[in-house]
Amino acid sequence: MAITEKTNAMGRTREDKALREFKHILRDLVFMLRQSTGAETVHMHWVNRARKQFVMEANSTSLSRVMFQDRVSFEGHFLYPQKDLQKIVQLRPGEDLDISSLTHYYGDPPVRQCTVIPFVNNRETVALTVVETADPILLSRHEPAIQAYTSAMENVLNTYLELTDLYEKQQEWILYEESLEKISTRLHKVEILHRMLNEMQKLLPGGGASLVARGMDVWINVLNSGDAAMPPALGLMIDEKSIAYDSLKSGSPEFAIHFNQNPKRLTATESDTEGATLAIPIMIDDRRQGTVLAYDRNALIFKESVKHKLVNLVRTSTLAIRANLGSVSADEDLLTCPYSSFIPDVWEKAVDTTLSSRHPLRNTWFGFITIVNLQTLRSRYRLEELKRLQKTLVRAFNPSSFGINGYIGFHSDYVFAFLLQDVVGTTPENWISSLNQMLSKPVSLNNGRQVEVEIAAGYTQVEGERDDFHPVVREAKTALSEAVKQSVLFRNHADTENRAHEEDTAE
Repeated sequence: MAITEKTNAMGRTREDKALREFKHILRDLVFMLRQSTGAETVHMHWVNRARKQFVMEANSTSLSRVMFQDRVSFEGHFLYPQKDLQKIVQLRPGEDLDISSLTHYYGDPPVRQCTVIPFVNNRETVALTVVETADPILLSRHEPAIQAYTSAMENVLNTYLELTDLYEKQQEWILYEESLEKISTRLHKVEILHRMLNEMQKLLPGGGASLVARGMDVWINVLNSGDAAMPPALGLMIDEKSIAYDSLKSGSPEFAIHFNQNPKRLTATESDTEGATLAIPIMIDDRRQGTVLAYDRNALIFKESVKHKLVNLVRTSTLAIRANLGSVSADEDLLTCPYSSFIPDVWEKAVDTTLSSRHPLRNTWFGFITIVNLQTLRSRYRLEELKRLQKTLVRAFNPSSFGINGYIGFHSDYVFAFLLQDVVGTTPENWISSLNQMLSKPVSLNNGRQVEVEIAAGYTQVEGERDDFHPVVREAKTALSEAVKQSVLFRNHADTENRAHEEDTAE
């Protein structure tokens, strides 16, 4: 059994013991009040305003034929008119209340007076104690006993609440330790970051956590926590007027409350910036490898203890990643391949997260792009030039360059994965059309070479009942295969027409 499991069990045992003892004390207090006042019956009820019920806590009686219900609705209980009582009152059955409403008695109630004692906490009546007597009693005569009873109840309740609060705070840190235990050096770096985001999410009930990383030579949002309430779009690129940029620039955590939606989390184009955000940079060997955005609609969530937990989760995750990296080049991005596209683990997690928690006003598409005239290029260019071409295309394909949220991922040489997220249903078609228009002119490599590139793309929408990213990838591959076939047929038809035209011209 893990240490935290043992601690949890011990904590629950202590809480159960405190609750049992609290209830025993209340029963003893009610019994002593009956004995000191000479009453036939005394009973105490909590005033549950949330459920509009009186809840029986303790009772003591010297009579038979008395039975109380555990819970009674406000309207069905004779104490309903007294639910906001602030001072002791004495009621006479048959005059101040209907004697038939004393339903805890079987037969005629032997009660001539009901003394109702309120217990007030923070100016709200939280409990009522009823002293029922066969003969009227004088309050002045029993004032010391009643005063001792109310004082003892107040002390006991406050002590119990204090113990409960201490237990809850203890539980809070136990749960936090469990979060840290889920981050291990044995995990892949993307899995570490994914778990980190989801553990941070638990501290942010009205918000979430997002990971900003570098790829395609820009900084963009690549992954959101699973249950994020208002996540920024995947592929959203940061600009200088954002808290994400500030944290990357300073290399330190930056906190901001968004007054009138400013400052922005990532970019000025965001429309749902609310509450507050804590941006925490990911630093490895003094180099900024990303930043984590922790946000919530309720700015009051960000107590110093919560900020500490969030920052420490990022720090612990960074150390776990660093333990397995070995030597890191100053030019090497944490989550990309040599072509500057994001490694498969990133877009696979992004697809999984999107499937489990869809944004109601946002569509997501996943697909692949491949180079159709690859055989021609291989016969004309050296391997180094083809690698340079792939890196150039990754940067050129960046959806943000066309005003679309998304990013390019690595699948295999000459096959690029892509993830797009937008509100417009025609986003993939518009983007692919823009790419074809761009590629109507040769691609310029950084050595001055001009390369003619033809592409084919296939994609699918990330929606429906799928367990993980695998069915999405299969559908995208099928769509790509169909697109390649259509492209080859079109090229063959075009080549046939060109040859026929050349032969006619020659004749």
